[in-house]
Amino acid sequence: MALEYKQRESDGSMGQPVRVGTGLKLDEQVLSLGEQLAQEKIKGIQKDLLINSLGQTVTQLKLEILAMKGGEV
Repeated sequence: MALEYKQRESDGSMGQPVRVGTGLKLDEQVLSLGEQLAQEKIKGIQKDLLINSLGQTVTQLKLEILAMKGGEV
């Protein structure tokens, strides 16, 4: 969380708050982490789809090679 303080104005009143650091408020952190989690889940799903697709391609190539050899192993 960021630290905030108010500087005194020349007339003695309190000025606008000044935020020190780059911290986020708790609800902002939760929202940000939720977005990051959703992005990582999507990346995981895409990775799984790619792996499955490559596995199917390898299987198809093996079957084509076996067919070209005349079914020999």
